[in-house]
Amino acid sequence: MYRLDRLALLAAALCLSGCVAAAVPLVAPAAVSAGGDLVKAGTSHSFGGAVFRTFSVPLPELYDATRQTLARLGFEPAEEKRDEDRVSLRAHAVDRSVRIDLQPITPGMSQMRVFVRKATFGKDPATASEVVTQTENVLADAARPAALNARGARGSEGAASPRARR
Repeated sequence: MYRLDRLALLAAALCLSGCVAAAVPLVAPAAVSAGGDLVKAGTSHSFGGAVFRTFSVPLPELYDATRQTLARLGFEPAEEKRDEDRVSLRAHAVDRSVRIDLQPITPGMSQMRVFVRKATFGKDPATASEVVTQTENVLADAARPAALNARGARGSEGAASPRARR
């Protein structure tokens, strides 16, 4: 028990001193072992002001969702740069510049990195996180009609089955 108290005290001291990178490995096992409710699958991770998220979709699908997200959020049309399989988008808003890097991990999985910089020398991970969240929503909206169509097709097959005719 004494060791656990010292570990908690050390983690708190590191967090309060601003050294979160050293404190996270100490606290993370407790967060996960507390039922896993604090961490969901596919959680966004922040590193140096950038927010990362891996999606279980091919790169072209993530690219389309990202473009839709930027348009929905009112960003100016993004400038685009392609480098082999990677795509970088740069968009601008009031006092903010956004850089989004998309890269494939596998044919069915892609990673998104969003970095938002304020005009006044600062990073804005909250806005970067919101861009990621809204992209998740666009992808979820696109998946719903496909899931409904698949269920409808299965339902019509079921009506024609021998069991349904009895």
